[in-house]
Amino acid sequence: MMERLCGIDIGTTNLKVVLMDEAGACLWSRAIPTPRVPFREGVATDAEALLATVEALVIEAWRATGAGPALRAIAATGVGEDGIGLDAQLRPTGPALPWFDARAAREAEELARHPAADARIGLPIGPDRTVAKWLWLRRHAPEHLADATHWVALTDYPATRWSGTPFMSRTLAARTAAYDVFAREWVGELLAAAGAPLLPPVCDAGTVIGTVAGGALRASGAADSKTLLVAGGHDHPVAAAAIRRSDPLARIDSLGTANVVYGETGLVRAPALHPPLALSVPVIAGPGLACLGVFELAAHIAPDVATRAALDDALAAARLTGGPLAGGFLRHRLEEASLAARTMFRAMDALGVPAGPIYATGGWSRSRAFMELRASVFGCPLHVVDEPELTALGAALLAADGAGLRIGFDARARLATVKPLAGWADACLLPPASE
Repeated sequence: MMERLCGIDIGTTNLKVVLMDEAGACLWSRAIPTPRVPFREGVATDAEALLATVEALVIEAWRATGAGPALRAIAATGVGEDGIGLDAQLRPTGPALPWFDARAAREAEELARHPAADARIGLPIGPDRTVAKWLWLRRHAPEHLADATHWVALTDYPATRWSGTPFMSRTLAARTAAYDVFAREWVGELLAAAGAPLLPPVCDAGTVIGTVAGGALRASGAADSKTLLVAGGHDHPVAAAAIRRSDPLARIDSLGTANVVYGETGLVRAPALHPPLALSVPVIAGPGLACLGVFELAAHIAPDVATRAALDDALAAARLTGGPLAGGFLRHRLEEASLAARTMFRAMDALGVPAGPIYATGGWSRSRAFMELRASVFGCPLHVVDEPELTALGAALLAADGAGLRIGFDARARLATVKPLAGWADACLLPPASE
């Protein structure tokens, strides 16, 4: 039996597990809603319940692919800002506030005025950033950090528990807004101002953290004492890195709950903020910086149930109705979202990101009608990656890196290219009044 690599994707909306073989084929995948619990008139994640759910999925995957030898390696990717305090036994001291929880708005405004909140962190401080949530927890829920001896990203929690070694993936550290993405170190003044718990070592993607020391995975046989646990990272960049393995000049248009555009540059040498882009670290360790632009896609194009139902019908059609910049409400929202992405890609040009081909991935990319519109707005073909679990497979590829395995994965073998419509492209290339 070929070696099996496990990739876990802890997303905002869904939790996914995949198994990949050494040829790069997806042997098994499953997605379920990300578990949430009520928390003070909002929602949060119970990390212990999440861990149990992940373990059940991994065991199911191992059994469904023939059981037999244990998995070779496991890595996880997921949401960038959510995290938890851990006690001395590595048990959560409280729930994980999701990144979209805005209750830390006042704390974010306060920290944004701190002298150390400068361009080194690569992005502005908002209520979605971990640094703001630390300060909110200290003020409004101190019991959730009182016994914390460490803090880890929620995405890194399963590997932390299984290995007994706390760590933080470097691309997740960069999403806290307390990490210097140029010097690759924490900004101590911001950590102190936010009351941050003790932070674990920061690890590059593909770094071996340890092996599975016990628990349900060992008891089932899905893992043994040689199953490697490997650092992963931030979900959208990990998916982008999977594509860039076969096309290093690729720019990525990742279309999930949020739209994240991604590229890498080696030309930014002096710390500075570059809105609408955030600067981060590349997934695969090396010089240069990652450039990320984020647009709240689902909230913009489907703000309510009725709109979502109408949108699903529109996106299922072979082509959107109406003309460019003169259609109905739904088309207007889709055009706005596409123009926002175009603005972010143009900002990448100014930072020296090579003008490589654009690859689209994520749930919304499965609508050819939407991709045709976006290609027209961008003024270039879109290469749609026909792999519904690319993010989790990206994590599995990082697991393979940790195990020293060469995997035959090439995203270019899974493409459908969508070209701009000439009439639409001519109209869309005219800059809107807001640009």
